Amino acid sequence: MEHIRNITTDILLSLVTCGLYNVYWQYKQIEAVNEIIAEERYSFIKWFLLSLITCGLYHIYHEYRMSEDLARALGEEPSAAGLTAAVLSFFALSIIVDAIHQSKINQYYHHKGL
Repeated sequence: MEHIRNITTDILLSLVTCGLYNVYWQYKQIEAVNEIIAEERYSFIKWFLLSLITCGLYHIYHEYRMSEDLARALGEEPSAAGLTAAVLSFFALSIIVDAIHQSKINQYYHHKGL
C-alpha cells in the first residue's frame, strides 16, 4: 500500500511547490517500479544527476524507459506507452507522464490486492 498514491494530491503539491515535490514523487515512483519489475533498474541519484547534467534530456529517456517497463508489467503494449511518455516529456509535460505512471503503479498494486 505504500506505493499507492493520490494522483490529484501529488499534482497539486508539485504545482504549489514549483516542482520540488515532484522530485520526491519521482523518488517514490522509482522505488515502486523497481519493486514491480523485481530489479534495481532505476536509481534516483543517477536520474537526478544525469537529468541536471543533460539539461533534462536524460529525464525524457528515463520517462520513456519507465513507461515501457510499467506497460510490460501490466501486459500492455510497451512501445506505445514509451513513445507517449517521450513526446509528452519533450514538450515539458512530464507531470502528465508522472500522473500516468502513478495511475499504472496504483493499478498494479490494486490488481495484486496489496
